[in-house]
Parts: sequence; C-alpha cells; structure tokens
Amino acid sequence: MSNHTRTIVYSGVLAAAYVVLTLALAPISFLQIQFRVSEILKPAVLWNPVFAVAFGIGTFLANLTSPFGAWDFVAMALVDAVAALVCWWMRRWPIVAVAVQAVLISAGVAIFPLHFGGGLPIVLSFVSVLASQLILLVGGYYLVWRKAGPILFRGTR
Repeated sequence: MSNHTRTIVYSGVLAAAYVVLTLALAPISFLQIQFRVSEILKPAVLWNPVFAVAFGIGTFLANLTSPFGAWDFVAMALVDAVAALVCWWMRRWPIVAVAVQAVLISAGVAIFPLHFGGGLPIVLSFVSVLASQLILLVGGYYLVWRKAGPILFRGTR
C-alpha cells in the first residue's frame, strides 16, 4: 500500500472512530460534562498533519447531533482542526504539544457551544473541559500513542 493510500485510510479510520466513540458515549460527550473518550485519539496528529482534517471531519459529523447546533458542528470542527495542526507543529515536544492542543480545544468548547450555544459561563466551562481534555489527550498520549504511534503510522507522511 502506498504512503498516500495509507494516510487516507488512517484518516478515515480516525474520523470514523471519533464519530462512533462520541455518539456511543453521547451522555458524557455533550452538554456541560464534555468528557469525550474519543479525544484520546487526537494525539495521533503528532505523526501526520493530515489527521487534523480527519479530526475536523469527525468532529463535524459527531456534532451534527449536538444540542448546540452550528456552534458545535461548524465552529468546533474548525477549532479541532486548527488545534490539531498546532499540535503537529509542536510535535518535537509531544507532551507540550498535546497539552496546548487540549487548551485550544477547551477554549473553543467553552466559547462556542457552551457559551454562545448554551449560555454557560466561559471560565467555569473552560476549567471543566480542560480537566477532561488534559486527562484524555495527555493520558492518551502516554497510554496509547507514545509506543503505538510510531509503529502504526510509519510511512504515512
């Protein structure tokens, strides 16, 4: 399989897995809780910037069912893609990169769907979402991607 084909396949799998995990765990994926187990997938972008598009598409599709409407499926798809690209740009420092990704996503969630879409306070929402993002992204990097990423995504760039 060529590197280009492998990259497209992995991108599709990551986007689909993000959607399935988000929707399967919808009671904790949406609203104020925002503990999306699917976020554990996002450190995969450390190995290929194309995965940023996969996460943007996955977020768009998963959030189509969100009670916050376009604030969630349009704005957060863009926020997730940009946060993933920033993570990839900082990939030389993986822990810092995924922590920055978590901060950017948390700010986006607090501002767009939770504040603009739901009227919730930004600071409280940010702190709540940041806690779950750090657990899932940094924890996901350590538990899954630190060892598996270089093996799984070899030859995708």
